[in-house]
Amino acid sequence: MQIVITSRKAATLDTWRRARVDAPGVIIHLGPRSPVPVDAMVVSGVHAFPRLGGRPRWDRAQIIENTHEDDWPKYLVVPPTRPMVLGEDRVARIHPDYRRISPAGYAASRALAEIVRWNASQDDTISAAEVNLPLLGFDNPADAASARAFHEALGELLTTAP
Repeated sequence: MQIVITSRKAATLDTWRRARVDAPGVIIHLGPRSPVPVDAMVVSGVHAFPRLGGRPRWDRAQIIENTHEDDWPKYLVVPPTRPMVLGEDRVARIHPDYRRISPAGYAASRALAEIVRWNASQDDTISAAEVNLPLLGFDNPADAASARAFHEALGELLTTAP
C-alpha cells in the first residue's frame, strides 16, 4: 500500500522526514492534496462526520464512503478517539490505560490496521491512502512526537501486512 503524507507547511514535513517517515511506499508532499491518485484519505472525524454522517468510535477506525461528487477520494478513513472515562467530578478524561499512548500513534495504528482489514474483506481495496496532516490535526512543525509515533505505527504495519 502506498501512503502519501501531505501538508502545506514545509517545516512540518521536515519534522516528519527527520522522524524517518519517508520509508519505501511513502511519499511526503508539500501541498494541499496528494499529487497522485489515492483511494482513501485519513482525516479526523471533525472533518468527515459533518460531511458524511457518523459518530466517533474509540474501538476501531472507520472507513466511510464519500458520497459527494467532489475532489476528495472515494473513502475517508477516520481514526478512533482514545477511550474516555467519566471522573468523579463528571469530567471526561482519557482512560488511564491510554494516557501514555500518543494520539498520533493511536490514530495511525488503528487507521492503518483498518485499511488492512478492509482490504482483506472487500473487493474494492485501498491501494493508496493520503494522510492529510492538517485534516488530522498533526500539522505542527514543533510536534516531533506525533511524527515519531506515526513512524512507529507505519513500521509495525509494513512488517506485519501481507
